[in-house]
Amino acid sequence: MSKPNRKRLHLETLRAQRLEAKGDKFVEIEFDDEHGDEQVLRLLRQIWWPLPLMKQLSGLRAPVKEDGSVDEEEALSTIDRAVRVLRQTANDKELFDQFAATLTIGDFEDVMELVTSEDEGGADEGKSDSSSN
Repeated sequence: MSKPNRKRLHLETLRAQRLEAKGDKFVEIEFDDEHGDEQVLRLLRQIWWPLPLMKQLSGLRAPVKEDGSVDEEEALSTIDRAVRVLRQTANDKELFDQFAATLTIGDFEDVMELVTSEDEGGADEGKSDSSSN
């Protein structure tokens, strides 16, 4: 009896193909630190996050006490969870902490959009991603 045809996936080949199709694995964010020096922070794009990290972002729930109420001291907001996960994807944790301390809601939304986008999506310095028509 012959064995059925099996499809075998080589993970490193799949990753190389994804990298070629999607572009860089990282989003680079330029910002000025407290001394006015330009810093560059690199965050891993969501498509490259390990599954446990993705589960941490999407699966955390507020702890519930025995009486059914939420333990407010242990509960994390959605933004807190996202910032913690982003920190784990940063190339430099201390630099991320400096960056996160200056974030506005608008900055946070822009960063999340870039990190979670399917394509490179970011605008080069001096270029706008909007049309002038």
